[in-house]
Amino acid sequence: MKLSAVLSVASLDVTLLWRNRTALFTVFGLPILFAVLLFPAKGKEIGGVDGALLQGTGHLGFFLVFAVFMNLVNVFTARREDRTLKRLRGTALSDAEITGGSVLTATAMYAVQAVALLVVLAAGMGGRMPADPVLVLAGLAGGVAVFAALAFAVSGITPNAELAQLTVLPIMFGCMLGGEVMFPLESLPEWGRQICRLVPLSPVVEIVRTGYFGQDFVHRADHPSVGLGEGWLTCVRPFFVLLFWAVLGRILATRWFRWEPRHA
Repeated sequence: MKLSAVLSVASLDVTLLWRNRTALFTVFGLPILFAVLLFPAKGKEIGGVDGALLQGTGHLGFFLVFAVFMNLVNVFTARREDRTLKRLRGTALSDAEITGGSVLTATAMYAVQAVALLVVLAAGMGGRMPADPVLVLAGLAGGVAVFAALAFAVSGITPNAELAQLTVLPIMFGCMLGGEVMFPLESLPEWGRQICRLVPLSPVVEIVRTGYFGQDFVHRADHPSVGLGEGWLTCVRPFFVLLFWAVLGRILATRWFRWEPRHA
């Protein structure tokens, strides 16, 4: 796979994105809206930490749904149906280069959102730099891999670009309600907490919060402090859940992803 070829496809993605107002709002508008909603929670303690910071670290994971998952489902479905994928596949580009450019663009846009949100948390919410930035980065990178794989799979069962906004809803709402973004899992019964921890967004949020605060957001409701090495050990289970979703997403993507239009 040649980097120059991947960058060429990525450049095409950026050009098309700026021409699609719906996609622009999904990728940039919704995250801005969620960031604004953090201000009412500032100064309110939730689970022993500032409510704005707790929700903000959840949004660091939740933005993956917009910038990576929903964006890529739209891109792959639209390009499949207008035969762009088929035409690109007839060139010297490899399959990995064709899809890799789109994934690179989505990842870059998400990185911009994540950095901007971290700045907002530090400058406007009384936050700080992550206690373990490498752990935060590892959790977010795992999230990118998972949601990109799920986007490949879901695009394959999406009939057309117009319906892409509907086929992404089950995963989006599942992540919103069960991914520790809207409310802490401690408010649920034990069986509900265990189910929610299997939602693909939950391990990302658990890892990010543990790395950001330097506290245990995986096993303990009182969130005791953890050191650098201890934080990684604390997050072993979330990393295994991410690995499960990455493998499952890859299997489903292999079976469902299509290069030809569905009506072909």
